[in-house]
Amino acid sequence: MAGPGTTLVTALWFLLPAYLANMAPVFVGGGAPMDGGRVWRDGRRILGAGKTWRGFLLAPPVAALLYTGLEALARAGWLPFPPLAATPAWTFAFALALGYGALFGDAMESFFKRRLGKERGARWLGFDQLDFVLGAWILAILVSTVVAPVYGGVWFVAAFTPVILLVQLLATPALHLIVNWIGFKIGKKDVPW
Repeated sequence: MAGPGTTLVTALWFLLPAYLANMAPVFVGGGAPMDGGRVWRDGRRILGAGKTWRGFLLAPPVAALLYTGLEALARAGWLPFPPLAATPAWTFAFALALGYGALFGDAMESFFKRRLGKERGARWLGFDQLDFVLGAWILAILVSTVVAPVYGGVWFVAAFTPVILLVQLLATPALHLIVNWIGFKIGKKDVPW
C-alpha cells in the first residue's frame, strides 16, 4: 500500500501536464486575445487581454511534450514516478487533454470573473487556484470516455482514483500560490496570487 508521501507525489505527477499548461502561457503566450477585445452584454470584456490564442494553442502541446519527455525518463528508471498511461503515445494524448482542459477551465473562470466585475489579476480565492484543475479533469474524463474502447478501459478512473483527486484538490491551492509568488518575484506575474 502506498504511503502518504507516495500518494502526494503521484497525485501531483499525474496533474503535472495541467500545472505546466497553466504556467506556460506566461512564457509562450501573448498576441491576439481570444475574445478579440469584444465585450459581453454587461459591457465588460468577455475574457480579457490575458487570455490569448497563442497561449491557448501553444501551452498544452509544450506541456504535453515536456511531460512525455519526463515520463520517458521515469520509464527508463531515472525518475521515481509511475506512468500516466500504458504507452508514450497515450501519455502524450492524455497530457494534451489535461493541458487543454486546464486552459479551458482557466478561460471559463476568467469569463465568470469578468461577469462579477473583477479585473484581470483580481483575487478570487479558491476559483483562481482550482479552475484549471476542474477543467483538466472534465476534458480528461471526456477524452478518456471517448478513447476507452481503444485504450482498453476508462483511463481517468484508473489513474485518478478518489484519493488522488482529493489530494490534488487539497494540494493544488498551496502549490498554485507558491508558484505564483515565485512568478511575481521573478517578474513574470503582476500579482503574487
